[in-house]
Amino acid sequence: MTTQPPLVLLGGVPGAGKTAALRAIAGIAPSVRIVDSDAVRHRLSRVVGWAPYAVCRPFVHILAHCAILIQVLRRGGGPLIVHDPGTRWWSRRLLLWLALQCGYCPAAVFIDIDRDSALDGQTLRGRVVRRHAFDRHWRRWNRMRARIAAGAPLSRGEEWPRLMMTTRVRAVEDVVILVGEKPVAEAW
Repeated sequence: MTTQPPLVLLGGVPGAGKTAALRAIAGIAPSVRIVDSDAVRHRLSRVVGWAPYAVCRPFVHILAHCAILIQVLRRGGGPLIVHDPGTRWWSRRLLLWLALQCGYCPAAVFIDIDRDSALDGQTLRGRVVRRHAFDRHWRRWNRMRARIAAGAPLSRGEEWPRLMMTTRVRAVEDVVILVGEKPVAEAW
């Protein structure tokens, strides 16, 4: 009997700590594959570094990130973590559908954080999201947080087999456990 490998959406508003958690996970679970939009952005900046990020953003986050994700999913393999804010319904549903179509067991883990800490997190990482874009993420996150707390689907017909909120402090351990690695006492 073959078990389905896990695919974990690691979500949260910009500045929640997703990138830091992914770095820690990569260090303690090197067999886990990670699809990270930040890595896509860095690779593309070498080619189109002359273009402002606002122009490249849709290409990075929609076209290139999805193309790489589809390529990784088609290749198959072990556990996979996907970095995405997860605040856009269409992005979550696409990821859920792709995971199921490709034989993965999907899970969504969202890092819950207060607004000021998220804004501080953006400043610390040196990349601040435009205010109105962050406000959109925040409004969506507040609605999602209430639905997760109530045990409701994130949107109509969006049934994740595993759905959880975590904290910035617990995110690494929670995701590592979901992908089947041994839990760690202190990851970061």
